[in-house]
Amino acid sequence: MLIRYSFSALLLPLLLCQYVYSQDSGSGLSFDLSARYRFELFDGFNARNYNDNSRDAIGRLDDRVLLQKIITGITYRKGGFTASVHLQDSRAFGWSLGHNEYPGLFRYHNGTDNDHYYTMNPQEEFFEIYDLFVEYRDLLKNLSVKIGRQKIFFGDYRMVEPGLWGNTGRWTWDAIKISYRKNDEFIDIFGGGTKIHDPLRISVPFTLTEFWGGGFYAHKTLTSRIEAEPFFILKREGSADYIRTLNINRNWIGLRILSPENQQLIYDLLFTREFGREAGKKISAYGYSLKTGYRFDNLPASPEFSISYNYASGERKGDDIIQAFDPAYGARARLYGWMGIITWTNLSNPQVSLKLKPDKNRMLVEVKYYIYLIPEPDDFLILNTIKIKKGSNHLGNETDLFLRYQYNKRWQFTGVLGHFKPGDLEQINFRDPEPAFWMGLQVQFTLN
Repeated sequence: MLIRYSFSALLLPLLLCQYVYSQDSGSGLSFDLSARYRFELFDGFNARNYNDNSRDAIGRLDDRVLLQKIITGITYRKGGFTASVHLQDSRAFGWSLGHNEYPGLFRYHNGTDNDHYYTMNPQEEFFEIYDLFVEYRDLLKNLSVKIGRQKIFFGDYRMVEPGLWGNTGRWTWDAIKISYRKNDEFIDIFGGGTKIHDPLRISVPFTLTEFWGGGFYAHKTLTSRIEAEPFFILKREGSADYIRTLNINRNWIGLRILSPENQQLIYDLLFTREFGREAGKKISAYGYSLKTGYRFDNLPASPEFSISYNYASGERKGDDIIQAFDPAYGARARLYGWMGIITWTNLSNPQVSLKLKPDKNRMLVEVKYYIYLIPEPDDFLILNTIKIKKGSNHLGNETDLFLRYQYNKRWQFTGVLGHFKPGDLEQINFRDPEPAFWMGLQVQFTLN
């Protein structure tokens, strides 16, 4: 542990000095630094517990957490060639669910064999390889290849996201990606594995993966008002302990139809079918997302009002077919509520949003209201305590306020407020569930 702290203390001043040198050298080599700190305040819940303050409950319900995420390294660019290597250090100060308090909380195993497991810690990852890749652009005309540890993401992040909000970053790929791009149109083919997040272990690229997977994602302009994004994605068991003993064969095929980015009338439709087999059972699930809205570019702050609806099939009690939709490698907080209570599975989710961009687009303000309904409420359980009353499917409602201010290219400030009002929920510890509140205040400094 002392070595890790000492390494960070020595590396940061060195990078600052090297950064100054590299900007004048013209060598193509740049030294990069990203330092992000986020203070999070919880009231009434945490990532593994809602409203349970009993002696044996998991963690505290009133956490005050300081998240630290530092990424440092070098990038070399010469012509169409890029090489990059960066280290990441993610810590959570004051977190009641931390590794020291609950060493096994984020381990995945079969429930009886505690010696074979893998870890997916969302907040803590000490001295880890953030990226390590080489990229050849225009290897052939319009064709690029990128090999190594990297972030892969597409569209609105609904199916494949980079995992930037989380302190460790949920999805990081050890993969090869082949891209053909012409103007705004592209087709990307990718394949590899997604890394684990273990605070006690350095993850060497292409080893100890949670999943092997890949697919293709394309973007095509059909008309001046319609764009299309077809995709196919697959997921298989990875090479890490425990998960390599499973039998996972999940596949998604789908299509997204959307309006051009600069168009005032907004529409966005996505449908995907999931199929395959897992644990000897057939998979037959689906999800879709519908959005429409309008952006008033002639008004101050370009207000944008939209309504949307997300649906994902759920598991039917006693069925021998897996019908609970899995959102592949998709986003969570930014699409279904910043409090992270729910994700895109077994979900019926109307939303209303108002977005503003004042101060010459340097600031983003967004207010969103979510209604959470559960299509298959039988045996539904989240955060270890939330169950829906028999005869109802109303989980609750969430209201979020998001603010981001880009002061300059180096400094960015973000603030988020979230309030969850329980729906028709069963009692927790013989009491009716109470509302929960969450706040995040973030500052990020970048040198590159």
